[in-house]
Amino acid sequence: MKGRFFLFFAILSMMLSSCGTSTPTTAPTTAPTAASAPQAQPTLRRVTLAMSYIPNVQFAPYYVAAAKGYYTAEGIEVIFDYNFENDVSQRAATWPASGVEFATTSGTSVLLARQQGLPIKTVMSLYQRFPIAFFAKANVPLQSVNDLRGQTIGIPGRFGESFYALLAALYAGKMTEADVVVQEIGFTQTAAVMEDKVSIATGYAMNEPVQLREQGIAVNVLLAADVFNLAANGIAVSEALIQQEPELVRGFVRASLRGLADTLANPDEAFELSLQFVPEAQLGNPDLQRKVLIESLPFWQSDMTSQYGLGYTDGQLWARTEEFMRAAGLLSAPVDVQKAFTNEFVPGGSY
Repeated sequence: MKGRFFLFFAILSMMLSSCGTSTPTTAPTTAPTAASAPQAQPTLRRVTLAMSYIPNVQFAPYYVAAAKGYYTAEGIEVIFDYNFENDVSQRAATWPASGVEFATTSGTSVLLARQQGLPIKTVMSLYQRFPIAFFAKANVPLQSVNDLRGQTIGIPGRFGESFYALLAALYAGKMTEADVVVQEIGFTQTAAVMEDKVSIATGYAMNEPVQLREQGIAVNVLLAADVFNLAANGIAVSEALIQQEPELVRGFVRASLRGLADTLANPDEAFELSLQFVPEAQLGNPDLQRKVLIESLPFWQSDMTSQYGLGYTDGQLWARTEEFMRAAGLLSAPVDVQKAFTNEFVPGGSY
């Protein structure tokens, strides 16, 4: 019995030795180190970005940042949550109870929210120029604010950015609503102008005028920013989030600015990446939406961003916006503009 065991182990040893000599020379000669061992994936911090509109290419910088892994590189997973302008500001302001860390909202909305005691602050400005425009058929003169006088102007309603743009234009032109005829037409501006129900309408410069041109209609456009620029859309957060998690805010803004820079540098790539986030049912005409994105690009840059970097908030612009809003009765009392925004999270510095 012992002889059989001895013979078995001898044969087994020979077999193992034979296998060892046939090992390829490319095989590792040392044991794997800890560095080469599989690493556990870090847990991402999940945050909600409350959007002020439906899925749309206007949010391309954020979609690009998500698609290219810029948020992931900052340890962040972003949930896009679509709501309405007046809702997103309140939700961001009431973090952590609301569960909403970030919101896309305008400077005008932030000032209104702060007047109501909501502790919300803009930390990154996307739009450097107010994106609303007055538009009309080519036979209607529309070269300056004076051309609005006596015209029938269609607005969605007495709320939101289009209404503020009209009030700001009247303010700049030293006019009142008595100098024009205002019609509330809902969100039918394109059809209202096309069917001559109104001579002029207000809408987003990269939207309604583009739609009319797509239908072969020549249009005249007067940009609200060229008449009286207002603090526009950006990223806003609660003061509590800034105080408790400043690095989270910094990482989110840094990733978003990378997405913005890439969008400006390569709009075609940005459009294709954005399609991952915009349902086909809401995309509509892809060629039209691509033009909407292209028309948006100039509004995200300015002399200020050339000097201080993308995302910078112009304090003087905000001061003028606050002054106008008080004059127009939108704000019932002064709002401390310096507490309504910060540049500490963008390359331009603290102001």
